Amino acid sequence: MDQREFGRLQSLILEGYDGSSFQTGYCRPRGGASAIGCVNFAVAAGNNNPPPAGAILDLTGMPVPHASPATYTVDFTANLADTSISLAFREDPAFFAVTDVSVTDLTHPSGNLLLNGDFSIGTVGGTPVDWTFQNTFGADFEGEVQSPCSFGGSSSCWFDGSVQAYDEISQTIATNIGDVYRISFSNQDNGTLSTYQPLSTNGNTTGTGGNGIDILVYAQAAPPPLNVPEPSTWAMMMLGFVGLGSVAYRNAKRTSLSAA
Repeated sequence: MDQREFGRLQSLILEGYDGSSFQTGYCRPRGGASAIGCVNFAVAAGNNNPPPAGAILDLTGMPVPHASPATYTVDFTANLADTSISLAFREDPAFFAVTDVSVTDLTHPSGNLLLNGDFSIGTVGGTPVDWTFQNTFGADFEGEVQSPCSFGGSSSCWFDGSVQAYDEISQTIATNIGDVYRISFSNQDNGTLSTYQPLSTNGNTTGTGGNGIDILVYAQAAPPPLNVPEPSTWAMMMLGFVGLGSVAYRNAKRTSLSAA
């Protein structure tokens, strides 16, 4: 069972935490999105957590595209034989539709060095084939494959609305040390926020009422570690494990009584 599946199992059995109070785990669409983009709450929710350091591209300060997709590019010079390409996402009130992710060698011209850059391969609602997914905080509305994409006109996309914390996807490629590479991707947003910014600044730091919205790109030895949950978050996760044990015990007890 991977991290995404475990988070969903928790949300089905336990109570989801929204950063201020416990409430029954449920699924709600937001930003006008269809139900396919709706993900159950996980126990360890974000709390206005900043993005990982070391990005080579940060969209902060740029306008958020709504009417049509925008394409973003960034170049880097490889200093490793193997480079991890990562994209980190946060969209508090709505969702991103990301597609056409590519890496090309500009020094020795090449095709796309990434596999499945259009997210056309993979189970809808899950992680795309050839990519690794990370959601340290179990942020609500984590990213998933969507096909067809509910907006933006793409046949498939990475559909992400991570709330109050960043999730990320990554893929490692072989690179020639000294060569210049270009990373490119397209994104469209279905919300109303006008400018990318890494944190929520409107006073809401625990839910979809925040105004944090950003995408960052990394090219380094390994995927950037997302911020480690605070002690209070770990405490909630431990309570979750206790709850799982209690459910298992009650089920076993019912089985014994039935057998008797």
